[in-house]
Amino acid sequence: MPKQKVSIDDILKQSLKLFRQKSYHNTSIADIAEACGLLKGSLYHYFPSKEALMSAVIKYAHEFFKKEVFSIAYDTALSPQQRMEKMFKKSERALLSDGNIMGNIGVETARVIPEFAEHIRDFYKEWMAAVEYVFREIANEEDAKKLAEQTVAEFEGAVMMTRIFKDTKYIKNAYERLMSRFAAFTLADMK
Repeated sequence: MPKQKVSIDDILKQSLKLFRQKSYHNTSIADIAEACGLLKGSLYHYFPSKEALMSAVIKYAHEFFKKEVFSIAYDTALSPQQRMEKMFKKSERALLSDGNIMGNIGVETARVIPEFAEHIRDFYKEWMAAVEYVFREIANEEDAKKLAEQTVAEFEGAVMMTRIFKDTKYIKNAYERLMSRFAAFTLADMK
């Protein structure tokens, strides 16, 4: 027997899980309703369309990263290197355990559903800004911006390669390169 009511948070969590597993286009409203213990029609009481639900899921994932990952960049109780390491490790756990919702949905839908692309761009802009903030403590503004772009792009590529090849060496190598870049700037600063 389906449940009569569930929270929006429950729906977002279940939807996120299904979209990560099956992709946006291969996940139906019926799949989500079933995972939530609802009748298909009941889900429309919470979200008027699959697109509205996906937009909410993207924002939900963004909020998670904002609180759990990006905020680390601004924690001045930690050294810049500690902040970078902690952000990297938290991102790795989140993106490898369930899949990279932003990267996957971005690639799958960016040209078809512009609203999703806008939300996903906002996510990546905020991620790069957090990384840039940390790099600004050891590099000039221009270098910090370039390093942030490189770091996020490289990490995203490493996550994809890790999932495709089922080998964590890609993440480990990206992490080592990041820490080497960090060390190189720190050493140059000391000279």
